[in-house]
Amino acid sequence: MRTIVIGDIHGCHKEAKILIDILIKEDKYCPDKDRLIFIGDYIDRGENPRLAVRYVRELQEKYGNKVIALMGNHEDMLLAYMTRHGENWLYNGYSPTLASYRGHEEEFRDDMEWMAGLPLYYEDDDFVYVHAGVDKDIPMEEQLDDTMLWTRSAFYQNPKAYSKKVIFGHTPTLFLGNTVDPLWLNDGNDIAIDTGCVFHGRLTGLIIEDGQILMYYQVDSRNPGHIIRQTVK
Repeated sequence: MRTIVIGDIHGCHKEAKILIDILIKEDKYCPDKDRLIFIGDYIDRGENPRLAVRYVRELQEKYGNKVIALMGNHEDMLLAYMTRHGENWLYNGYSPTLASYRGHEEEFRDDMEWMAGLPLYYEDDDFVYVHAGVDKDIPMEEQLDDTMLWTRSAFYQNPKAYSKKVIFGHTPTLFLGNTVDPLWLNDGNDIAIDTGCVFHGRLTGLIIEDGQILMYYQVDSRNPGHIIRQTVK
């Protein structure tokens, strides 16, 4: 069984569908057998957050627990605004989300319930998958929600290796290394896969088998018909 990990979508529904479709077509992802993990941030900033959420949910409904959708900080901000009167959402790309749900209010409420139930991390024998990162000094069961959803430099600038390799999104690689490729940080122990699709970068899908990242596929947001295929050595 392979594991496919998809970076931050941020409303880029078209790119997400192209990426999954090409992975299936080229036999890099078999939905009935393989695990698919989304790293969070389905909404805000991009063209169609509602359809992005719908697409992820449809995959879950079709393939059950083989599709894992993690919570991102943007889902957390939306929920905080709607339920706890937090205002951060209003300064972080909220308007495309509201616009995309206009006229779909019942669906919006249902999708918020779905978001509220999303897990904050997933782990297997070799990797931890989390939206933003971890505190490298404590086990996963003791991690704070804010750390897993919001941490940045305290995580990725810490050269210490965690107990497992960490695959994360949240901080675009454009800001980490001025690149639209995934980044292997801290001797390869931390792998950044938010490759800035919504910032005219790319949407990335890592392909993992037997505990090894074999390759990644990317859809270029400037030219979605252009698919990047890169083997990892």
